[in-house]
Amino acid sequence: MTTTTAAPAMTARVFLLDDGSGRDTAQVLGEAVRRHGIGGAALQGVRRATTATREAVGSELAAVADGLLDLDLGDVLLRSWRSVADLTAAGRRTAQEPGEEIVALATHRITATHHPRVDLSVDGVPLHRFTFEISLVAVLTGVAAVVAGGSLVAVRGGSADLTGTLSLDGVRLVERSRTLDVEALVRLRRPIPLTSGRSAPGGQASVTGRA
Repeated sequence: MTTTTAAPAMTARVFLLDDGSGRDTAQVLGEAVRRHGIGGAALQGVRRATTATREAVGSELAAVADGLLDLDLGDVLLRSWRSVADLTAAGRRTAQEPGEEIVALATHRITATHHPRVDLSVDGVPLHRFTFEISLVAVLTGVAAVVAGGSLVAVRGGSADLTGTLSLDGVRLVERSRTLDVEALVRLRRPIPLTSGRSAPGGQASVTGRA
């Protein structure tokens, strides 16, 4: 008997920070935060803010950012597809009549952004609100979506040109672009309903293009 192990999910952390060197991603982010002096700038008005305090704030911001990057990029794409007109139309048709439809998504562009916030307080006094921005832009080509029973049930073929960025208070900490196989990127664990108008939690997404 041969046992196969599923490939790990492609998270924003892996996509943006994993360069194959094995370095700790929080350390990589900490270096970026300190290089731009973001944590120290927020403490400029605090008289007793020591160098160690500034470094501690920077390290904590890096740890928070590292945790925020635990986003499955395949799930981001799946949620965005719930707003594609051809897919939602196929969802309505297959919800009313038994059968399966294959929707060809020749070329389309997806943008998704998330804006988590972290508050900094000193001695219980609010001092600064840090705003992160996690942005993903994907141009997908040659994707075929299988729709049945009002839901997206499979994704076949296609490639995705992805660009991801992580910014803090308007300062870009890291950016990376890669081309990935869509079928390997999207891990469809269960059917995705296409007849509901609910948006993805924690961020905004939009889709443009032609099918």
